[in-house]
Amino acid sequence: MTCKAIHRGLRCFLCGIAFAGAFLFDIEQQTVSPRNAFAEDNVTLSQLAQLAVKKGFKNIGLGQVCDRLHIGGACKAYQINATVDPAESQKFGLQTGWQTSLNVLPQPSDAAVVVITEHDEHIGYAYLVGTDGGLLAVIIGLSPAADGKWRWKPGPATDDITRKFALEKAYWLAQIKDIQSLPDRKD
Repeated sequence: MTCKAIHRGLRCFLCGIAFAGAFLFDIEQQTVSPRNAFAEDNVTLSQLAQLAVKKGFKNIGLGQVCDRLHIGGACKAYQINATVDPAESQKFGLQTGWQTSLNVLPQPSDAAVVVITEHDEHIGYAYLVGTDGGLLAVIIGLSPAADGKWRWKPGPATDDITRKFALEKAYWLAQIKDIQSLPDRKD
């Protein structure tokens, strides 16, 4: 993936859909530190969260995603977006053309939730991830109704959903160098 494939400007509700992880987060210092001793990939998830705060758009609303995943606090995220191209689809097993987003939601207690999203125009997935990098909960978003709002429902952690989560997580972990090269947000 090149930096051109990462889009920070997609400001739509659809970008509030997929993967999440909880980390301690110091908003003033713009650092994220793990609650427990993480495996290497979970430290990298913390680094990705820091980069999203530093480089992503801010105050992006995630709509009902926070309610359905039982994430407290304000539902406003720092967000970095990407579109899965054919080469990435082949390499990571993701759907070509789907939108995916890395979101960091600061919480009032200096904690944060990291949410990575994936969707097309018909369906989306939201995965809540624990501090150990494991899947805690999943919700499924169905195509927007006439009013433009997604309909969300809890989803089972089936083998297929767990596999989709693992592929999405691997995708974002592989993007760290490209995200590091993005310019910092100016505000």
